[in-house]
Amino acid sequence: MDTVAYVLAGGNVEGYGVLFHNRTKAALPFAGHYRIIDFALSNLSNSNITAVGILTQYLPASLIEHVAGGDAWDLHGYDRMVKIMPPFVGIGQTTWFQGTSDAVYRNLNLVYDLDPEDVIILSGEHIYQMDYNRALAFHREHDADLTIVALRMPREKLTLRYGYLKKDKDNRVTLFKEKPKDYLSDLVSIGIYIFKKDVLIKNLKERGETGSTQNLVFDVIEPMAAGPGVFAYEFDGYWDYLANVNHYYETSLGLLEKDPAVKPGPWEIVTNLEDRALGYRPPLYIGPSAETEQCLISPGCRIEGTVRNSVLSPGVEVQEGALVEDSILMHDCLIRKGAHIRGVVSDKNVLFGEDCTVGGKVKKEVRNPELPDVPSDLTIVGKGAIIGEKVNIGGYSQVYPDMDLGNYKGTDFAPGINIR
Repeated sequence: MDTVAYVLAGGNVEGYGVLFHNRTKAALPFAGHYRIIDFALSNLSNSNITAVGILTQYLPASLIEHVAGGDAWDLHGYDRMVKIMPPFVGIGQTTWFQGTSDAVYRNLNLVYDLDPEDVIILSGEHIYQMDYNRALAFHREHDADLTIVALRMPREKLTLRYGYLKKDKDNRVTLFKEKPKDYLSDLVSIGIYIFKKDVLIKNLKERGETGSTQNLVFDVIEPMAAGPGVFAYEFDGYWDYLANVNHYYETSLGLLEKDPAVKPGPWEIVTNLEDRALGYRPPLYIGPSAETEQCLISPGCRIEGTVRNSVLSPGVEVQEGALVEDSILMHDCLIRKGAHIRGVVSDKNVLFGEDCTVGGKVKKEVRNPELPDVPSDLTIVGKGAIIGEKVNIGGYSQVYPDMDLGNYKGTDFAPGINIR
């Protein structure tokens, strides 16, 4: 086997509020019936990289259920595998993973067992389409110890949360710095690293045996980039990090454009249709009283009200007289008669009661202390919440998972509030 892949999918990312109270980012629904990790797994399968370890830690249950045995991505069978790699207790091991580097180090058995030529380590939390074979060919042509996949980022999209690098005319990395204090260039790392197997093992063992290995980028890649043998492969396609819920919201609504930047279908992104019985849902039903405009509506939805500029996951029901605008509603939400939903990101299984109003524009001075980095007027509703009849919840608010407001008929909640 030439290549083994590790998918990093265990992080707790801030900036998503209550959406991450039940899952890790890689398991977040996106574009209707997909999950974010589907992009990484589909890219690996389409690149014929068929030995994959998924490193989990933070709230992994939803992710584990979704990935299952890997059959959806043709990663199950002879010479094909997906291994879920959570933290474990064993001889001398009694702690959580101490970081990304420690997670790979403690799961090197996958590399020892399969003895590949190269190891690709990537995030399961990004949106993009890539043929990894091109990067692998570049890596081998340059006899690189490490290849960092990088992207030229427009200046208006630069942020200090990225890793920045410089390279010479031969594509050799001359400088690499993760999350610097100043912008070093417009060339950013997109979290995909290709190592020679022996180089990876040597670096992880040297640090792991001394207890100094925690973060793959800071503890391994940055020191390696200061020496020879590290090259940069430039990717020229679309890539997105989805830094916070506002970014997630804007990217999701971007799917509704005439020529969207994200194209799950043409990119051959697949998902697990056994998860939540997605493959057994009935066709979309749009009733005679329904109005829809510029929407992405999934199978299993039932629309008898009005839906505009919104993304609906499977099983959402919008009853007659209800209005959904500029919103993202995940699986099996119910919007009852007369409800008005505007600028909402709702997790799964939420009930919006009759004649309730949730979301809407707020004054600029309104701030939500739990969402300091979210500039728009979003309202976020956690999984399984119940919004009672004629309840009014102002914009820029959060409703915590399983919060039951069924007995709060007619109650008004001010904008920017967190209801728990």
